[in-house]
Amino acid sequence: MGERPLNRTERPRALVAAGILAGLTANYWALETLLADRTDPDGSWISDLGARTEETGLLFDLLEAASGVVLVAFALLLMPFLAGRSRELGWGAWGLLAVGGCTIVDGAFPLSCGETLAEPCELRYDLVDLIHGGETFISIGITIVTFGLFAVGLLRESDAGLRRLGAWTVAAGAAWTACNALMGAQYLIDDLASAKGVFHRAAQVFLGLWLIAVAVTARRLPPPEP
Repeated sequence: MGERPLNRTERPRALVAAGILAGLTANYWALETLLADRTDPDGSWISDLGARTEETGLLFDLLEAASGVVLVAFALLLMPFLAGRSRELGWGAWGLLAVGGCTIVDGAFPLSCGETLAEPCELRYDLVDLIHGGETFISIGITIVTFGLFAVGLLRESDAGLRRLGAWTVAAGAAWTACNALMGAQYLIDDLASAKGVFHRAAQVFLGLWLIAVAVTARRLPPPEP
């Protein structure tokens, strides 16, 4: 016997639950002081927690992959609620799905070495490292585009609540992009290197809060027809 499909009342609840969980698990790094071998929240990349040289690396890789799975589930639940509203919002939901997929890949292909946790180790630049690095750049681009699509689509809505979410999307997207720009700038400005971990983690906080806001606001939209 197959599972009973969600009814029109349960679907918004599932959407909110998935969105909140996606926002929280996107910040799995918050457990590093409890679960990680070594920690340097200010100066280390989040990816260093899952490096193959770390004894607890597999745990953090699983947490990251799980966060990606939750984000994919949230995107799939969100799609019917955005269907027919605008092309931008429809593509934005697909963007979220892609970001979730990239997160899964990121966890499945960990760095060979946690450079900022286990200095002076150096990356091997093997196939796994190259996939991880390539995914990182692709994910950043997709996330920026996703923020932009949601911002444009929401700001064009007639509903005041959706327009407010659009304004928050602009703010969160700008903050997330700025954090990533500062992370990149540390390669040019040595003084930023010791704070790149702060920017990395702050970016995830902005993303997580935005995901929760999307879920809470989208629940007010008419649920999809059965």
